[in-house]
Amino acid sequence: MKKILLFCTVLIFTACSDDFPMREGLEGTPGFGLTAETPPEGLKLKSIGGLFSSQYYYHENGFVDSIYKINTWQGDVFTKKFIYNNLNQIIEVHSNEELPYAPDYNQKQIAYYTYNSVNQIISSITYDKNNVAIKYYTYSYNDDGTLLNPNKIIEKENLVREGSVKYQFDNTRNPVYNIYPKAYRLINYISKNNIIVTETDDEVLHIHTLKYNNENYIIEEHISNMPLDSDDRRGFSYY
Repeated sequence: MKKILLFCTVLIFTACSDDFPMREGLEGTPGFGLTAETPPEGLKLKSIGGLFSSQYYYHENGFVDSIYKINTWQGDVFTKKFIYNNLNQIIEVHSNEELPYAPDYNQKQIAYYTYNSVNQIISSITYDKNNVAIKYYTYSYNDDGTLLNPNKIIEKENLVREGSVKYQFDNTRNPVYNIYPKAYRLINYISKNNIIVTETDDEVLHIHTLKYNNENYIIEEHISNMPLDSDDRRGFSYY
């Protein structure tokens, strides 16, 4: 069996745009011969409301373009902007974090992604607001295309086990699954369906009570046994 090659390293050098060429699917590049990915069919997530409320906006290619998220209690704001190449691969993610009560801790980061010839993300590097590399990851895959990680088990595109924690799923579409390209979903363990039970081998940790609309997309979620000031009740709306 292959050994896991997922790791993080702090690097001390600055960003240079020439180091991160756009993967345009031209001859001689890793994306040559691929066709542009299209989003899965289904509703597009518009917003999630709860302790953390999020708004989702879409690129002309049908995938997510940007996300605006706010902590409705403290006022912290988090944004993400996704940059695509002509294969609809995410090649950059620009992330901002604004803390109104602690502005010295505001953050700006840019992550760059590199792909192989079969549309898998094989590495990513993240720079802070000073253009210093702060994170570097490499990714390897199993023969079935799932990410190689012995601590996480994927079945039918769902993360069913993570260490000692197990998940049970319904058979309806997770709305977040529809908004990202496949390669990005894989490295972020975005499941195809919705969690209904979180448990260990010895006990049930959380019950996820879900309410659906006529298209079988969740519109309400209540998670039991959550701590105070947590995002345990959420509402969902769609385009």
